[in-house]
Amino acid sequence: MNNIPLFRNMGFSQSFFYFLIIALVSTSISFQSCNPAKGMVAQDMETLTGLETLKLDAVSIMKKGAKSFSSMAPQINEFKAKMTDQIDYEKAKGDKNLKTVQMLEILNNPEGNLLGGFLSRWENEGKLQAPFIKEIAGVVTKNFDKVINLEKKKKKPKM
Repeated sequence: MNNIPLFRNMGFSQSFFYFLIIALVSTSISFQSCNPAKGMVAQDMETLTGLETLKLDAVSIMKKGAKSFSSMAPQINEFKAKMTDQIDYEKAKGDKNLKTVQMLEILNNPEGNLLGGFLSRWENEGKLQAPFIKEIAGVVTKNFDKVINLEKKKKKPKM
């Protein structure tokens, strides 16, 4: 390769040329794998709307955590039903939507430290303290945003 005048005149050594090619190929591969939505189902406006609504409802309910759980039970049960419906809707899309389903299930896990765990703790303790409510509401909001952003990164459906 060093016998080719172009490379010799440009001052490239053979090892530098190979390094450059390997760097370009690996960069190309890594950029392709950076898209978290690659290989997933197409973006769904119903999902985006549902997730935004669930996020707002969740924060609204969580802010009322200082009230007795029993007084909020009808609203909480309605919210839980909506959350379950959303998870079921996402599951119906198949294996290519597994990441979204997993993220929602983690958020909704009653034994976890997010929304489901918050609701379980509220039910067990009857009322919660304002600093705890504020802290967890922020974390839950960020996690809903992650699911929403994943949905936004999916390919838009062809019209």
